[in-house]
Amino acid sequence: MARIFLAVALVASFFGLTSCMSDDIDKVNLPTDVAAISDPLIAAVKRGDQKMAEKHIAPAFVDDSRVQFAEMSALLKKAPPLVPALYVPKQETFGPNKDEISVTYIAQDGKKWVSAEIRMYRPERGAFEIEYWDVKEAKEPPPLLAHAKQMRTFTNWLMVAITISALLGLALLIWIVKRRTHLIAPDAVQETRRVASTVRDAD
Repeated sequence: MARIFLAVALVASFFGLTSCMSDDIDKVNLPTDVAAISDPLIAAVKRGDQKMAEKHIAPAFVDDSRVQFAEMSALLKKAPPLVPALYVPKQETFGPNKDEISVTYIAQDGKKWVSAEIRMYRPERGAFEIEYWDVKEAKEPPPLLAHAKQMRTFTNWLMVAITISALLGLALLIWIVKRRTHLIAPDAVQETRRVASTVRDAD
């Protein structure tokens, strides 16, 4: 039974690792207040609604947004649906600053990768505003995505190694428990004695 359990667990670990190493893009769960700004922007740019796209853009970037809007909208219209794949708060001395963040939406279109980067900041006691956004088409995935995938692969291999070690330890423990009686009190060797027989001669 222990061998069957070990084999099943190893097979499950292998298939779990294989699925994690696939080329599928892992969707990141964005904070609600971030998604409330970034999701509508992507949707508005994709359908060509410039007025809606500018709703949450910071005033300092509105002019630049208008210049690039038509080109970026055309890229998103022909691309598959993008999903949020990277969420990166700005790193500062005392930790990540979640009031200044970068979100990257990504889709793979055949051999091409389409990515939309959105940089946002939150004024004190205010809602997030978009200070920069851009859409790119490239033959390679964004470097941060490739790095994140490498880290996930390393973590998955580490988890498989830990799982195998734990299962081997469990199998050893089961083996010891099953044989504890024999190990603690080995079967006694039955002692045989020779019985001397006396034969009397009849008178």
